[in-house]
Amino acid sequence: MQPETLPLYVDTPTAAGLLGLSRSSLEKYRHYHDPEGPPFVVFGRGSIRYHVPSLLDWAAGRTVRYGAA
Repeated sequence: MQPETLPLYVDTPTAAGLLGLSRSSLEKYRHYHDPEGPPFVVFGRGSIRYHVPSLLDWAAGRTVRYGAA
């Protein structure tokens, strides 16, 4: 999926697929309250969703560039 065709909020399996991570990795970030993990939203009683623009920003912020001045 292209970023412009994605829904605004996605569930854990979809977020994991977008990031190329396992679902359990995202669940561990949440469970351990890891401040390095991607931001997520809780709707109602435990309905976890990821805000796609925030998710993509989080991923972009983890980009490593060697040799950049």
